[in-house]
Amino acid sequence: MKKSILYSLMATALLAGCGLFSSCEKVSPQGVLMANTSVDDRVRQSLIYYTYYGEDLDWILADSIDEYSFLVGSDSHVTFDPGRLAEMVQTGIENDDLFYCHLGDLADTKPEYYYNTKAALYDATRTWKHKYIKALIDEHHTADDGMFYDQRIEKFTKNYLRPWDDWNLPFYPVVGNHDITHNGWSLFCDQFKTSFYEFTVKVGEKYDRFIFLDSANGTLGDFQIDAIENKALENDDKPIRNTFTFTHTNIFRPSMNEFASTYCREELYYLLNKLSEWGTSIAFWGHVHAWDDRMFNGVRHITMPSMNFKDHPNGGDDLLVRITVKKDGTCEMERVGLHSKEMSKDELEAMGYYTTTK
Repeated sequence: MKKSILYSLMATALLAGCGLFSSCEKVSPQGVLMANTSVDDRVRQSLIYYTYYGEDLDWILADSIDEYSFLVGSDSHVTFDPGRLAEMVQTGIENDDLFYCHLGDLADTKPEYYYNTKAALYDATRTWKHKYIKALIDEHHTADDGMFYDQRIEKFTKNYLRPWDDWNLPFYPVVGNHDITHNGWSLFCDQFKTSFYEFTVKVGEKYDRFIFLDSANGTLGDFQIDAIENKALENDDKPIRNTFTFTHTNIFRPSMNEFASTYCREELYYLLNKLSEWGTSIAFWGHVHAWDDRMFNGVRHITMPSMNFKDHPNGGDDLLVRITVKKDGTCEMERVGLHSKEMSKDELEAMGYYTTTK
């Protein structure tokens, strides 16, 4: 072996060992680079679900409401303590945000971690329902958990809608690489059903479009691209005012010691062109646990920091993003803080969370 090749291999090994692959240093190299499912398989499965339930995700704002906001977080990496995720939703409830979006790496794959994630969001659902659900006491003299009335959209909505099955909390995630390693897709899918979907928010006679793409393997894959081109997401005929896209794997490098895109060059060009074709106002990315905000080809690209305890043990004033969409369709961005502290094992067990793994 030539010395130059040997030195190159040694340098690569040293860089890997020193944590150059920074966004995924919490797991083994297999957890960084490999998954047990392909993006094609996940998107095929997602489209089956979306075909039946996609329309249930759409929002129609009441005539008296002409602006709204939504909250975006990323890379929560829930393990034993899901407090930051719960705080994100609570922050949104306090601000009357319409819904919450998450850019992947929701939990760190183990079944116990997904149980904790689901438990935290279930508790947040109850808080959300208490604030926004008008019980039908006047009509039935009892609260009916199967039906509620949200004054922001002025309609009755069945309990199993918005967004999935037995959840009605408007929490919309994309899947990340940590969500699919070590058979993690089955855990993610059990709770969220789909990795590729969209919905619209109708404001007056216009629509804002929200597109969620699966890039957990660092690629969109052939099947997802074909699905996009075949208009599997069916809102192209609506008069769109804004488009917002959400996915995990980033394109732009926030700094020299973070990864840039892992998409192949042709796919990268395709994605950038598609964002422009959609008239995207803001594209959201996660994965590298670092902030970046730039304009490219008429699209604003925001790469989000992580919101987990390991990266930010004391929290921070800028771990989330709130987007407010005004009456005229313009968007205002605000960075929002998370400050909860990690709980002790006794505190977590008292709340019903798992604190050990098998």
